[in-house]
Amino acid sequence: MSKASHPKIDGRDQEEEALVIGLIEGSPHWVNEFLSRTHRSVYAMTARLSTAPDQRHDWCQEILLKIVNEMAAGRFVYQRAGCFWSWFQMRTNFLLINLYHRKKKHNQRWSTGEIGTALLEKMPLKNNADPLRILEAAEARQIIEECLDEISSLDQRRALGLLLFQELSYLEVSEALGATLNTVRSWIRRARISMRQCVAGKFNDSHEESF
Repeated sequence: MSKASHPKIDGRDQEEEALVIGLIEGSPHWVNEFLSRTHRSVYAMTARLSTAPDQRHDWCQEILLKIVNEMAAGRFVYQRAGCFWSWFQMRTNFLLINLYHRKKKHNQRWSTGEIGTALLEKMPLKNNADPLRILEAAEARQIIEECLDEISSLDQRRALGLLLFQELSYLEVSEALGATLNTVRSWIRRARISMRQCVAGKFNDSHEESF
């Protein structure tokens, strides 16, 4: 499409923003639009890590449905042109690394070095990336996300999630959630308290499994 089809006003892309709003609202039209736009590229990414068509299809479906569900749960806030697609690429990379990691753990004994080398060869990651750091970051983020999902308060989950994973400021979280700054600070403080014990427990369990 031409640039005229994607008018940008004050750094905002109207079509991208409409897609984000549609996904947050669960609009069938925008969900279908999102799936049709992204299925081929995500499937191509899965092909780098699996030669099995059924595995590729399952991973692609799981990743896209996960992102659709996260959007509906308010895990993303539109800010400026291109921000959704940047977040989508980063999120897809993380989810695919996690699926590949899970497959390797299930199917065979493996070392961090072996997994890291395979990822560097097959994934569209930054040059000179350290394989150990890639896996450590993926494992740590997975634990944090699991603990975030276990927080009972939706407001606390959304506030802390936006702060951690979209790197919004407290003020931006306040504006996104339509709450006062003091309320957001209170939500995030309580959410952090709830997460501490959970994260510590999961890290300990993870380390025990590695021995």
